[in-house]
Amino acid sequence: MDTPLVTAVAGLPRVVRCLDAHGRPVSLSGRTLSRSSTQLQDLLRRAYTGVRGDAPTEELTVSFLEEQDGSLQLEYLVVDRARPRRGVRGRRRARGRARDSQTALTQAALVVAGAVDTLGVLSSAAEARWTDSDNPDFADVELDGVHTVRVPAAVRTLLRDEAALESLRGVLVMFLDDDVERLVIGRDPEMLGRYHESVVSRSPALLRFLEGAPPVGADPQRS
Repeated sequence: MDTPLVTAVAGLPRVVRCLDAHGRPVSLSGRTLSRSSTQLQDLLRRAYTGVRGDAPTEELTVSFLEEQDGSLQLEYLVVDRARPRRGVRGRRRARGRARDSQTALTQAALVVAGAVDTLGVLSSAAEARWTDSDNPDFADVELDGVHTVRVPAAVRTLLRDEAALESLRGVLVMFLDDDVERLVIGRDPEMLGRYHESVVSRSPALLRFLEGAPPVGADPQRS
C-alpha cells in the first residue's frame, strides 16, 4: 500500500534583517522568533488560499536559520502529503501541481510583502484614506492628503481582515519585545531578477497598531 510522502513541492527564500537605531543587527529572542514565524506562516497561508481561490490540500511552512551577521534566512515551503503518483501521467500531473504551487507561493509572498510594505507606509503617515482605483486589481491610498500610493487589491483585502491584522501584529512583535528600530525583508540577493526590499520602521502609529489599535486609515468597510 502506498503511503503519503512528505514532499516540498515549492519553495521561496527570503532574507530578514532586524536593525537597531544605529543600523546594527538585533538578535531576536527565541520567544519572538517562535511567535513571528508562526504568525508569518498563518499570514502566508491566508494569502496562498486567496491566490488559489479554493481550499488547497497542501501545507505551508516557514523555516528559518539565523546567520552569524544577525540576518535570518527564511524559506517559505509548500508541502504536499499526497500519495505518490505512478506512471507517466501521474508524474506529469505531479509536475503540474508543483508548478501551480510554486506560482501560487510566489504570488502569495508578494501579497504578504505588500501588506508589510503598506502597513509601514500607513504607519509613517498622520492620516490615510482608501479609494477605489480605475483598475479593479488595485486600490489607492492617499497619505496626508498629498501623496497617493497604489497597492494590489489582494493587499487591501488582507488589511481589511481582522484575523490577518492580528497575524501581522504577531509577525512584527519584535518592535515591542526586542527594541527593533527597522525591519527589512528582501528576496535572496543571489537570485536572478529584480531585487526588492520591504521596510518597516518604528513609529508611534506602528506601536499603537501592535498594541491593538487599527492601522492608520483603517478601511471602514473591512469586516
